Amino acid sequence: MSKRLILVVDDDKNTRDYLASFLSASGYGVECVGTGDEAIERLASGNSPSMILLDVMLPGKDGIEVLANVKTMHPKIPIIILSGIGQIKTVVEAMKMGASDYLTKPFEEEALELAIENALEKERLKEEVKTLKQQLAYVEQGNILTSNPQMLRIIDISRHVAGTDVPVLILGESGVGKEVIASFIHEQSNRSEGPFVKVNCAALPHELLESELFGYERGAFTGAIRDKIGKFEQADKGTLLLDEIGEMSSHLQAKLLHVLQDGEFSRLGGKRPVKVNVRVLAATNKKLKEAVLKGEFRNDLYFRLNVIKLEVPPLRERREDIPLLCNHFLEKYRERYQSPVQQMPKDLVEVFLRYDWPGNVRQLENIVKRYLILPDADVMSELRSGSPEPVTQPVETANLSLKEVAGHAAEIAEKEVVLHMLEETGWNRKESARRLKISYKALRNKLKKWQLVRERPTEAVRTLVKSA
Repeated sequence: MSKRLILVVDDDKNTRDYLASFLSASGYGVECVGTGDEAIERLASGNSPSMILLDVMLPGKDGIEVLANVKTMHPKIPIIILSGIGQIKTVVEAMKMGASDYLTKPFEEEALELAIENALEKERLKEEVKTLKQQLAYVEQGNILTSNPQMLRIIDISRHVAGTDVPVLILGESGVGKEVIASFIHEQSNRSEGPFVKVNCAALPHELLESELFGYERGAFTGAIRDKIGKFEQADKGTLLLDEIGEMSSHLQAKLLHVLQDGEFSRLGGKRPVKVNVRVLAATNKKLKEAVLKGEFRNDLYFRLNVIKLEVPPLRERREDIPLLCNHFLEKYRERYQSPVQQMPKDLVEVFLRYDWPGNVRQLENIVKRYLILPDADVMSELRSGSPEPVTQPVETANLSLKEVAGHAAEIAEKEVVLHMLEETGWNRKESARRLKISYKALRNKLKKWQLVRERPTEAVRTLVKSA
């Protein structure tokens, strides 16, 4: 292994000679220059030392100017400032600019050794952390947790394209985390201070989706009593995510294409064009290329959106992420649900690793949440069976009327909605009743009827634990 090279920049020849002798004896390679201009010239020619010892008082460019230049050319090189007595203000300025440490002349050899070792160790740790992050990308802003090579590649591409304004098409099954990737791109972009607006194109009828996207002016239709801005205007100077874009009608596809091309549109009932500065991201679980061939999606819009394409793999193709995600969701929700669970049981995680997760990360998240709330619920037997369907009590339908069968199905659905709401509110029954728009007494009666108790779940409750 080659010696680590230290560049000494000091106009005093005695200091240079002393440092060259001492550092060489300590096992370092040493180069010495007497001016800041020489130091910058060496760095510009490709010389990249492991560290720089930089005197503050230099002829020509002073130490602060040299520090600024070095941090521009080689921001990772640690720099220790050498200052004289009475130069505290200059030292403070240098530390703010990124100097690793400082020594006041004259200094002890032990102090110099310690400062060099600390600065080099700090830089080594930074590189180690960077390597670990590449191996295990945990991006807190977007809640991305993965060690899967394909996902790491997607994160890397997302970082690179974030600084551009080109559209990104994010493909993948429901629940894989397309919205999380979109949010990550926004957070990494120069629009991160602007709004991040999401629209689910499948959640609204086409007529309502148009007004939701583009807004309307008073009198545009019956009930339009005032102007309303749409999602495009809300996302101005930010990012707009069009989720489930494959469900958009051909009429809206044409209007969207116009916005992408010209950066303007008209509100419903409006006569003047509205200019917007919006970066558009699109996501879908549909195979858009096939939709184009079938004439269900505009070819020109597809190519406009498909500048950068990211295909997020399903969870079954990145099983190494399952333990990481389990721990992440456990830490995220344990306090919220006041759960006694400290860690996921090893045998349960092993079942998780064998399961195919048709609902992907979203399904895993919901299963972990339910386990935290109902740790006695029999999640394993259901997942071992490989069936994503809820395990319900068998119903003998032969002697039941259609009305009775419908009533039974409705009650199962009702139980599921109530359980979901209780989970969302941390089993706050009053808040759950308010959100469900029923009286607190009515909710208590239902819980009593179903024997739905948080602390000691019964078999009736276990039947509700299902895949998301």
